[in-house]
Amino acid sequence: MTTSKDEMLTPVACTLIWRFLAILLFGVFWILDDADEAGILLLLFLITLVLMRGRVDLPAWTTLIDQAACIIASFFWPGAWFALAIPFFETMLKGRPWFILLSLLFFFIESQMSLLFITILIAASFTGMAIYYWSKGIAVYKQEADQERRQRYELENFKRELLQANVQSAKVAEIMERNRISKSLHDHVGHELTGAILALQAFEQLWKEGDPRADQVFFKAKERFSESSRHLRETVRNMKSVSVIGLDSFKEISEQFQTCPVDVTIYGDTPRIPAYLWGILEPCLKEALTNVVRHTVEPTQVNVTLDVSESIVRLSIFNDGVSRHADGYGIGLRNLRQRAQAVDGSLSASFVKEGFQLVCVLPLDKD
Repeated sequence: MTTSKDEMLTPVACTLIWRFLAILLFGVFWILDDADEAGILLLLFLITLVLMRGRVDLPAWTTLIDQAACIIASFFWPGAWFALAIPFFETMLKGRPWFILLSLLFFFIESQMSLLFITILIAASFTGMAIYYWSKGIAVYKQEADQERRQRYELENFKRELLQANVQSAKVAEIMERNRISKSLHDHVGHELTGAILALQAFEQLWKEGDPRADQVFFKAKERFSESSRHLRETVRNMKSVSVIGLDSFKEISEQFQTCPVDVTIYGDTPRIPAYLWGILEPCLKEALTNVVRHTVEPTQVNVTLDVSESIVRLSIFNDGVSRHADGYGIGLRNLRQRAQAVDGSLSASFVKEGFQLVCVLPLDKD
């Protein structure tokens, strides 16, 4: 795994490089200037603080200690003024430029107006401030990225909960419809059938006794059977939805596809598939066929396999066209995958040998 230059040049890395070079140059300057013990003591002190800052995030006020050490050492070795570049850098790195005012006051009192000295201090201060704003910008970017990631995660959870709520609503609607049909059969068909059976029993008794009322009771039983038959037809008629969903609609979608032949193979007991699962399988088929038209070149065959087992229903859609895109997941497939996950299922789309395949697996409720 290779690392780019942008990943290597971080604010932390640049800070470490600057500290190392500053200590190195100041050490070379001390050697060339042939300074006394004050210079080596100041150098060791600055090295100690630099190492501590490399390991521990010291507060900004500690830079005042660096500046005080440089000012005190300047009374014994004038070259110690150049060491102020290090605390100036550290002060700007913390975003506290007013902490250098005391050193600037001593600087003007001592009339240290060397052009080289001023240039070094300005360069150190500017570098520290640049790294400070660089780090601050990265921190803001990371905070925004984390917030965006958190919002996206919350949105995905909300969408998943909404899909699960839709599935639960479909299940509740299905149970309510079953209860309505059961109640209708019990209140109307069952009542009329019970009355007809009682009328037949009465007819049988009267017919054996030769009672002339037997014919009247028989016609009454016949009317009861006719009424129960009418209620049964009305109940069945009300069971049919306005928009047909299920195996017939599934086959109709495949038959209406004109780009290339679609071979549909069905295994298992499809009536076991509830309506809310058909509401996922049919959009999967439509999306797969739409992608054949939009994203493949010269498809010659689409194979659709629907396999219903004891616990799952598996839909596999394969086309032999050459894809125009390298990514197998578009917006439509991502939404379908979320809908499948909402019912504890799965959806995968991948490039296979000589084509593209979509597989949707959904769990079946055990009876």
